[in-house]
Amino acid sequence: MLHLSLLVCLALGLASAAGWIFDMPVLVSFYETLPKMVPATTVLVLGSVATLWFQVQPVPSMQTASLLAAGGCGLGVFMLACHVAGRAPAPFLLSTGGMQTALSLSAPLTSGMFALLGLALALLARDRQVQLAQGGAMAVLLVALLNLASYFFQGTRLYELLPQQGVSVPTTAAAILLSCAALMLRPGQGIMSVVTGSSPSARIARRLLLWALAIPLVLAGAAVAALHSGRYDAETLLPLLAWGTIVLLAVLVWRFAFRLYEVDVARTRARQDLQEALRHLREERGRKDVFLATLAHELRNPLAPIRSAAEMLHHMKEPDKARLDKVGDMILRQVDHMVHLVDDLMDVSRIGRGQLTLDLQPVTLQAAIADAYEQVRPAIERKRHACRLDLVPEPVIVMGDHKRLVQVVANLLNNAAKYTPEGGVLAVELQVDEREVSIVVRDNGIGIDAGLLPQVFETFTQAEVTPDRREGGLGLGLALVKRLAELHGGRVTAQSDGVGKGSSFTVVLPKGRVGTLCPRGLIG
Repeated sequence: MLHLSLLVCLALGLASAAGWIFDMPVLVSFYETLPKMVPATTVLVLGSVATLWFQVQPVPSMQTASLLAAGGCGLGVFMLACHVAGRAPAPFLLSTGGMQTALSLSAPLTSGMFALLGLALALLARDRQVQLAQGGAMAVLLVALLNLASYFFQGTRLYELLPQQGVSVPTTAAAILLSCAALMLRPGQGIMSVVTGSSPSARIARRLLLWALAIPLVLAGAAVAALHSGRYDAETLLPLLAWGTIVLLAVLVWRFAFRLYEVDVARTRARQDLQEALRHLREERGRKDVFLATLAHELRNPLAPIRSAAEMLHHMKEPDKARLDKVGDMILRQVDHMVHLVDDLMDVSRIGRGQLTLDLQPVTLQAAIADAYEQVRPAIERKRHACRLDLVPEPVIVMGDHKRLVQVVANLLNNAAKYTPEGGVLAVELQVDEREVSIVVRDNGIGIDAGLLPQVFETFTQAEVTPDRREGGLGLGLALVKRLAELHGGRVTAQSDGVGKGSSFTVVLPKGRVGTLCPRGLIG
């Protein structure tokens, strides 16, 4: 677009020069009675084109552009000063009464416009005061547009003040194109940054400017048509034109102000969402930091007895079966603990990547609960808990993965045993309705703080480890329970009346078909 504007201006300047050389009035003015583009103006136009051309090259020549812009500005100021003084140096002439020759200086308005345009181009060439330079180009554009509109009001005072003083239509067109090119030269800087880009506010600003330019032009055209029809006089049309412009621009501003309000609301919401997301990220990072520290602690704990067992075996002079069995049991117990930690980590990773698959088959929940209890029995007995299995006598079957369902119940039971003081009471209940089956694991342990309850199923979430709570865990067990339950088409919830008042976890699964029987009773 910028290059096209320069090419059109170049064509206007060359056409004007050819018109004076070959005496072709149509090339210097559209009609013989209208003002002409004099050779002095042609020099200003071609100089401005060259200034912009040097700035838009792949390797800009800013020094040359700056010199040309300064020359154009100086020439415009010189001709304007001549008009103010009322005389021109020989052999040049001042145009009087709109009459122009090849030696006539540019009209005062033309000289002023190109002096201001040259100053703007000089500032842009030095990449200084971009906003001021664009403001000057915008002023030239508005004056040129006013001059162009004045041509439709021949015989009026406005026509006498502007076009009749010698500003031709080609000159006006060149000024419009050159000022637009100057504005497009730095699209992402200064006042142009408001209307460029792909942001919602920039799109709204572009539409607003388009309508703001189109409305006066359309109304002016209608006024001119009405004036030429003879039905209305200028004294009637001008107030109507002003009133119509004010009304339409007010409606336009109101409409786009509402659009900007919507953009501001959306931006505020997006900022709030961003702050919320950042807060969650910070919390997640904090939980991961705690998790890594806890993981290091949990992995280090079993290494100490394993190392002690290794040293004991190293210093053992004679084989002792009893001592060997004791050392072997200790190593096996600690290795099992480490394997359990690593398995949980791998399961969380596989679920997060969507790589965990279930072997779905008819599973009897009573059998899964019994197997889970057998896994956790050593931990329950070590802390002398009483565990009650309250299972319905009728067999309850769901479609699921037996191993993973055992893992769900075992994790809940292990948590209950871990966070219940010694000698506590645990309970596992199986509840059945028409469509769903619920596995409820209760304890009378340390409970869950109300602030932690909404986050208890998130990965790496765990309560603060205090001196009276030696087993902190990794914060993975409940996250695995939730994700495995969801993979089975179910859900899990947690309830607690507060710290020290115990807790209960409920796993709800879709009901399946009838299978085998499992007993109920009190164990512990």
